Amino acid sequence: MQTNFKEMLITISSSPLDPLELPLTPLSLDWYGEESGPPLGFGFGLDPGNLHFRAVRAAPALIHPAARPGQFTAELWKYDVAEFFLAHPDHDAYLEFNLAPNGAWWSCLFSAPLERVSPDDAPLPGVVTRGVHTASGWEVSASLPLASLPEALDVGPRSRLNATFILDSPRQRFFTATPLGPGKPNFHQPSLFPSIEAR
Repeated sequence: MQTNFKEMLITISSSPLDPLELPLTPLSLDWYGEESGPPLGFGFGLDPGNLHFRAVRAAPALIHPAARPGQFTAELWKYDVAEFFLAHPDHDAYLEFNLAPNGAWWSCLFSAPLERVSPDDAPLPGVVTRGVHTASGWEVSASLPLASLPEALDVGPRSRLNATFILDSPRQRFFTATPLGPGKPNFHQPSLFPSIEAR
């Protein structure tokens, strides 16, 4: 059964990490407590230069038609996507990062739930993604340079972090590593994101 994570596991290393080698944390239940179906997992890593994210699923994906590998693409969440949310340790500023199964990505900085800092989408510099998807499943990773992360997030050992997925499009099922309450799916709840813990 899925756990309500009080802390989000992250691999911390003093040397560069390969995001595709990060250990995975499985997700077994969707937002409503239903079994996830095909295996699903995620992992986080932190090294001197980058924050890393890895996501896998043993099932085919429906990808945004405008998504191109490695390219910044808006509205990826309308199709299958892996996501993470990185929040300031003491207030509600947070970054949303979307990663399509082919490696297309999007990000946005918020000052509070659903309140964008800027109305214009602007990609973070230096982001590197990889994605492989086949009829049997997909695996993606993203590496975000720490120097590119907004100062408003105060990224560090007290940061808060959550992993989420939107899958099985067009029907769409919603998954969150940390349950965020009842009602309709709403990932934008930074006050409920868990703090990070080194593994």
